[in-house]
Amino acid sequence: MRQMAQPQQEKYVLTREEIGNLGKSGGAAEILMNVVDLIAKRFQTDVCSVYLLEPDRANLVLAATVGLRRQCIGTLRLGVHEGLAGLVAETVRPVAVEQVKNHPRFKYFREAGEDAYQSFLGVPLVDRRVLLGVLIVQTIEARVFRDEEIRMLGQAAAEVAPVVSEARTLDRFIAPTQERLWALARNLWWSWDHDSTNLFLDLDPIRWGQLNHNPISLLSEIPLEAVERRTAELVLHSRINYAYRRHQ
Repeated sequence: MRQMAQPQQEKYVLTREEIGNLGKSGGAAEILMNVVDLIAKRFQTDVCSVYLLEPDRANLVLAATVGLRRQCIGTLRLGVHEGLAGLVAETVRPVAVEQVKNHPRFKYFREAGEDAYQSFLGVPLVDRRVLLGVLIVQTIEARVFRDEEIRMLGQAAAEVAPVVSEARTLDRFIAPTQERLWALARNLWWSWDHDSTNLFLDLDPIRWGQLNHNPISLLSEIPLEAVERRTAELVLHSRINYAYRRHQ
């Protein structure tokens, strides 16, 4: 039995050369597309997608896909309490479903073109014990993913996670400005200071007062695009960087 299983396992294994080549592209979008393209081919699936956790760590954004509609990249978002992708992130465990429409956590995203896909396998993307997001494969024909396939996709996710970790800081999916604002928001509870509080006041003076000066609540309400726009309008980048360095 072992002699028969070994070739089956080997077909899923990513080589060091393949993993090394993933990070040679210049932009984050291309790197992440290389990741999903390689895994879709290796696991012979119709779809492979990477969803990344946003700075609030409560939502996922589609960062790269083969099989779903490309125009949804960077715009399709769901909470970790939503859908099968959210279930993977919420539990930090693999989720395999033969018929997704029969699962209680199934959520259909019409804009992504998910109509045709029946089966789902998702595994967490973790680098240095930090959850980055979720790696997902889907198939048109109903497919029972074997334990071996689940384990091998988990291994592939572990191998590409460092590449994804680097890529996520390069582009708009997880912008450094947003990361730093969330870091400041979480630190404010025990390191309150005038420079930091003024940043959140300037983002939205009215809501800042209405929310009783709660930076977590404020950032949770403001869409990421609006944060970037407001930061650019008020030229807040240097002040954010200064405050972030102080807290670091």
